Amino acid sequence: MIYSAFKHKHPVLSEPLHLLLEKLRPNAGQKFQTLTQALFERPTLDDENQIAYAFRQPVNIVNSLLAKNRRHNCRFEQRRNKVERASLVQRYCEGFEMPQREDYLNLIKKDGRSRIVTSFHSGDFLYGAASLFSLDSNQRNKYVLSLNRSCDACYSNLAAGFDRGALGPKSELLLCDTDSLELSGILRAGNASLLLFCDVPPGLNETIEVKFLDRQAWFSIGPAILALANRVPLLPFINYSTGNSSYLKLGGQIEPELLPSETLRMGAKRITQSLVSFFEPVFLENPEQWRFLSLLPGYFSKPSTAAISRC
Repeated sequence: MIYSAFKHKHPVLSEPLHLLLEKLRPNAGQKFQTLTQALFERPTLDDENQIAYAFRQPVNIVNSLLAKNRRHNCRFEQRRNKVERASLVQRYCEGFEMPQREDYLNLIKKDGRSRIVTSFHSGDFLYGAASLFSLDSNQRNKYVLSLNRSCDACYSNLAAGFDRGALGPKSELLLCDTDSLELSGILRAGNASLLLFCDVPPGLNETIEVKFLDRQAWFSIGPAILALANRVPLLPFINYSTGNSSYLKLGGQIEPELLPSETLRMGAKRITQSLVSFFEPVFLENPEQWRFLSLLPGYFSKPSTAAISRC
């Protein structure tokens, strides 16, 4: 028997839950700018050694991997911030393949509930998400929660690549301007898809301990909490590239239900572990395509921020 996350038909967010989702808002943008700059710089020697230890590889091999990662991040930023010819963008978008396309089309046809699409900063996650959302009906409300506003060039390229199905400025919600009650309202209104990332670096949001690369690691608990609190399913999704093709991979949809005797936080931890376990094999096959590879040691350090009250 599986119990719903809420006992009442129209639950109200408790204060601890509200704080859990709001905790990082004041400094998120400032911290993110500092981290973004670090993505294009060589890590410290200590970080290189820690990454080598995580991969069980010599430091020289890991340094080569990190150099590939910096080049990957640079190419991503160029595609996002520079207006490209429409023909080039269209050709690039045509290279996105989705082996589970029919499965996804069947899912969105049969299940019209709002859902949280949970993803990771892997491959070209921006165009990957746009490619996935382009399969939804134009009547579907589509949103992406972002830490910083995308530029006009980004939206111009997306419009060229996906036409009417493209994500636009109205789809983007800024963390600094959007509170948890607003996100809950969007989800509870129905007919909405909200993209949230599970791998935001620790220190930018509330995290929970899970297993990653056979070690204790801390990943964002927000997507799981928001799903359980609003009784909407989560759909794991990730993008990665091989050669000239990019692939969209889906995980099984996760229902927003608690197991017997689970608290909200326990259920959120179980779901977050499922999301990280979905990410791990793709990461191991394509580590240079993960945006935050150089920040990997931070995921293995217990956050110093004060713990949130139990939900």
